[in-house]
Amino acid sequence: MSLSEHRIGKKYDYKIKSAGKFGPIIGAALGIVPQCGFSILGVMFYFQGYITLGTLLAIFLATSDEALPVLISNTEAINNVLPFILIKFSIAVVWGYLVDFVLKSKVNEVQDTGAELAITDECLTDHFNFKEVLYHSIKKSLKIFLYMFLINLALGYLVETFEINKSVGILGKTSFIQPVFVSLVGLIPNCAISVGIIQSFVLGVISFSSAIAGLSANAGLGLIYLVKESKNKIEAVKIIGLLYVISALTGVVLHFII
Repeated sequence: MSLSEHRIGKKYDYKIKSAGKFGPIIGAALGIVPQCGFSILGVMFYFQGYITLGTLLAIFLATSDEALPVLISNTEAINNVLPFILIKFSIAVVWGYLVDFVLKSKVNEVQDTGAELAITDECLTDHFNFKEVLYHSIKKSLKIFLYMFLINLALGYLVETFEINKSVGILGKTSFIQPVFVSLVGLIPNCAISVGIIQSFVLGVISFSSAIAGLSANAGLGLIYLVKESKNKIEAVKIIGLLYVISALTGVVLHFII
């Protein structure tokens, strides 16, 4: 996975810039790849005028942080991997184009904001180095393992003690309110949240539609950089609010369809 992140992430960054009318499609396709830099890159390109708001939201909606690797690794939920990818991609593309159409969002003249893609310890550097990829893989795997253990411990206790997986209350699996709540949780920019959402689905605590809703709202570190780099904080809040509304609404619609 780390090898694909490095190869795809660094090779196809420019495709987002030159996407044009295919922006939401390319943004959604790249966002599906569990790579830490795409949502951040999308924010930088949006502020510099390379991509539209619809393309930025398509990247956000398609991003699932660590959820996809965790879902793939779980044999009990392996049948949900393809539907998960297809639904997330479709949601991102449809809403991306819809937002651009309704808001008349267009690519602006490129402005040099001085913003650069931040390379954190979660991301790989520009030059290929096998030792770095190996270190990155081990570190990431251990972090996911720790998150999964703690989350499973907490959820296991709640399930056994309070039988929350059988709840029929306002936040139960049969309630359309659950996707609305999980979408709100998904806005928290931390990979532990994406792991928690997908593990909650695997354990039967939340529904598939709620998992999709929560992970659609979970744009990784992109939301942090959206607020940090935005000169207009109100605009950043509006974008986050729009992301939440789209995610929650999509979750509710899927709840009644599935």
